[in-house]
Amino acid sequence: MYRIAMGHEQILYFVKYPEPGKVKTRLAKTVGPEAAANAYRGLAQSIFCVLKENKADGIDTVVFFDPSEKEREVKEWLPGAAAYRSQKGKDLGARLIHAFKEAFQDGAERVLAVGSDTLGFKPEFVMKAFDVLKNYDVVIGPAKDGGYYLIGFSGSHTILFQDIPWSAQDVLKTTLGRIAEEGLSYGLLHELEDLDEIKIQ
Repeated sequence: MYRIAMGHEQILYFVKYPEPGKVKTRLAKTVGPEAAANAYRGLAQSIFCVLKENKADGIDTVVFFDPSEKEREVKEWLPGAAAYRSQKGKDLGARLIHAFKEAFQDGAERVLAVGSDTLGFKPEFVMKAFDVLKNYDVVIGPAKDGGYYLIGFSGSHTILFQDIPWSAQDVLKTTLGRIAEEGLSYGLLHELEDLDEIKIQ
């Protein structure tokens, strides 16, 4: 496969094309599918703009999108990434494994995967995460729902994505347990909230 020349640090941005009824289904139960899709579209776009701010520091952002047939629409929606690649795998774990393997094959030394539905995501979180990876094996940005909005490696530790209960509320707890089992070091970022957790008054 042809490889794009990338920097030593890469961001893998995971997005879904914001089609009503296909994204943020929990939120849609409260506000409706159109409003939920629009909320996700705007939030994902704002996070992408935050990630692109790091390009001046030689950090490449690669958009991993789903579904695969929406490549043209995703490029129009989120222009200016270093590359666009479709997500591959039957669940989130498999998709993360595939994306991280591609990043390290590109020659990256430190890699972050970032979700596209986190409230309050700031540019400094990216630089803090890469700083952590200069001294630790793993960095995690915990989410209030028990998962995480960011995870990064300074080496290929994709075993941390295997046999994780992705739909449960103890993804972070299980992942931290796996980190301990593997004897890896880690650092944590600020805890943030997921778009689904918005409380409608």
